[in-house]
Amino acid sequence: MTTAIPYYDGPARFADWTDDVVEVFREVAESDEFILKSRVERLEAEVARRTGAAHAIAVANGTGALTVILSALGVGPGDEVVTPAFSFVSTASTVALRGARPVFADVEYETGLLDPAAAEAAVTERTRALLPAYLFSSSPRMADLAALAARRGLHLVEDSAVALGAEVDGRPAGRHGHAGVYSFFPAKPAGGIGDAGMIVTDDPELARTARMLRNHGQPPGKRFYHELLGFNCRMDELTAGFLLRKLPRLDRLLERRREIAECYEEGLRPLAPELLPPPAGFEGRSVYTYVVRAQRRDELRAHLADQGIGTTVYYPRPLPLQPAFAALGHREGDFPVAERLCQEALALPLHPDMEPGAAERVVAAVRDFYRAGR
Repeated sequence: MTTAIPYYDGPARFADWTDDVVEVFREVAESDEFILKSRVERLEAEVARRTGAAHAIAVANGTGALTVILSALGVGPGDEVVTPAFSFVSTASTVALRGARPVFADVEYETGLLDPAAAEAAVTERTRALLPAYLFSSSPRMADLAALAARRGLHLVEDSAVALGAEVDGRPAGRHGHAGVYSFFPAKPAGGIGDAGMIVTDDPELARTARMLRNHGQPPGKRFYHELLGFNCRMDELTAGFLLRKLPRLDRLLERRREIAECYEEGLRPLAPELLPPPAGFEGRSVYTYVVRAQRRDELRAHLADQGIGTTVYYPRPLPLQPAFAALGHREGDFPVAERLCQEALALPLHPDMEPGAAERVVAAVRDFYRAGR
């Protein structure tokens, strides 16, 4: 019987980390340190060192990182933030929950990332910030977006949640604007054992404000004094302790992800135009997911499922057409590229602990589908 290839495959992805989890749990339990203590401080220092940021602020999750940094920047009612129409919901929901308006811009077909020209067309006199997101295996055109932000006097916040360890134009992902964020959600390349996130910035006042906001508006070291109305958005010591063990191995794990992506690229590129792989050349990228654009996407997905190969759809509906944003009044046809991607995008299995030969089996199954003319 052929072994299945699950999409997430949590047991395989964490099989080598069991001892680390147990040891960290014991260390934390015996330390009497549970939230925002020494391990969190060491993790902040390590992320700051890796990225070259002056400040790293640990928070409870990636969405919390966006919430805190937008709050620290003073984004609120009456403001607008330009963000991609094709992304995870946090890039827009965190804006809306600040009382500001997410202004959606269409994306580039090849990458699914924010189109700088569309972003510029969406800027108005009320725009306060640009919020591009890194997706899948590619990076936004940060040089163009940084130039746009500088030209129009806007804050630039990078939703680089999936991209710790990646570089764009010789700079670490997350380090091209006023602030960047990372996520340590378990499925991410730098995933931990629960929710966690990180903000990086070179702005000392922004960092000071973010540190207060993550912890009920309290200045560091002053319990029960609240300078601001803040959040309960704190990283715990257990997650930080595990991440301190994982980050030294992150570069190797990212390299393995790139190797699998290269295998897919080599095997699937000849299927164009029926199936279009993401942009080639994975050096320096943080390959989170491998998302192809497939004609007859749903039929292909069913075919792969019959072969025991798991897939997932990123994303089934553009953000402007989600019920949560219905009040903004968008209609089908407003974001044609994002809408097309929602009909074609399919993520194939990719993680560092895939069995040898698994990626080749996925390639063979995809090629069989198109060559058989199903």
